[in-house]
Amino acid sequence: MKYCLDRGDTNFIALVNADQYESFVDEDWQFDALLQHFSDEMQLGRLLVFQMTEEGIEHSWTIEVRFGASLDGKECFRRVEGYIEVTANTLYIADYDGLTMAAQFRDETIPDASSASRVIELNNGFYQVEVLQFYNADQNEYVGEDQIDMVINLKEVPELGANPDQVIWCSYL
Repeated sequence: MKYCLDRGDTNFIALVNADQYESFVDEDWQFDALLQHFSDEMQLGRLLVFQMTEEGIEHSWTIEVRFGASLDGKECFRRVEGYIEVTANTLYIADYDGLTMAAQFRDETIPDASSASRVIELNNGFYQVEVLQFYNADQNEYVGEDQIDMVINLKEVPELGANPDQVIWCSYL
């Protein structure tokens, strides 16, 4: 399955279990509090958040979702593994606009209007998520693939593994 994030702020992209994710932070949230909230929710396996660029460069990301693929040895700009729980047979790919609106307003949720079409249907359970980013937006160059910008590979596992203790690839520490 391929998805294109061609609208909104894509400096941060998230894979979200909308059924479990507690999105609201504060009506007047501060950026460091938002990053901490994302990290806390990642530890619970409710979402994975990725900083896609250090320079704040907008890009229309083409993301391919695979299931159980072998990506060993595949050349890429960067790669990471994390874990997420699926509880309502769906995950969503959300952008920073959707994440921040849901963080600020109790009546905003994920999925929002833009992420509702970026739904991934799969069985309930725990998943290892392997992410390969091919496009380096800050340098405007591809490493490995040049037809897609990012691969999200989902493999069902018996239990939730440990996630990084901060937003993935985050440079705002």
